[in-house]
Amino acid sequence: MHQRERVRIIEDPYAKFLCGRFWQLVLRIRPLEWFIRGVLRPIAPASMCVLMRARYAEQTLETAIEASITQYVIIGAGMDSFAFRRPDLMDRIDVFEIDHPVTQQKKLEYIRRAGLSVPPRLHFVPTDLSRISALDALAGSGFEISQPTFLTLLGVAYYITADSLTETARSISQHLPAGTLLVIDYLLDEESAKFEHLPMRSRMKSFVARRGELMVSEYSLAAMNDLMAAQDFETVENFALPHLEQQYKEELGTLPFEVPSIFAFGTFRVASRDA
Repeated sequence: MHQRERVRIIEDPYAKFLCGRFWQLVLRIRPLEWFIRGVLRPIAPASMCVLMRARYAEQTLETAIEASITQYVIIGAGMDSFAFRRPDLMDRIDVFEIDHPVTQQKKLEYIRRAGLSVPPRLHFVPTDLSRISALDALAGSGFEISQPTFLTLLGVAYYITADSLTETARSISQHLPAGTLLVIDYLLDEESAKFEHLPMRSRMKSFVARRGELMVSEYSLAAMNDLMAAQDFETVENFALPHLEQQYKEELGTLPFEVPSIFAFGTFRVASRDA
């Protein structure tokens, strides 16, 4: 639906192929789309954060590629369309998508149905992350563990405990070399979120809970910095979502939605072993 907006955070002609039959039906029947838009209106700004985190991660990745990073690991990739949207970057990097086998099988089905060709440097890594770590899952996939890597953990941190996030960060910092980058988005705690956005935050948490996806973790900016520092990461940048609003307005024009201060993004780098 976002692709029909005048101002688009992400240009994604592949979303309609990867969204599944229900959403394809919604997009074909305008009255149904208008109804769904009405249902989603109370949390629409929060849902737009999904697009903003994708744009932020890809802009950060572009900088990392210029600094010679050649591997991109998407933890919890879902229906991410990066490998199809960015052929300009796929010529320069290997992309490893880690997700549950059932999810990846569904994605591959959508890809086949759409008649899309899987890029040669895209590697699917089917993994149940509740049973095996992301780094262990990459063994045998062609991933070079000795090379600095760019990783994203988007749409995941609020659904796992702080202990699980700590273990994931520790696994990355212990096994990958200094200079490796990890981009995370996470839910701000109530004290850090803007007061006027707390009702939206509450509606969003209730909405995903009704879908069986409980948000179990939240952090302040300082708490996230401390968690990552304890696992040998240094903070490159870490900020509440509205920090990007002015930048995107300058790049794109007036945004078609309010930017709520309920999420934060961070880029963290594995520190030198001598640091």
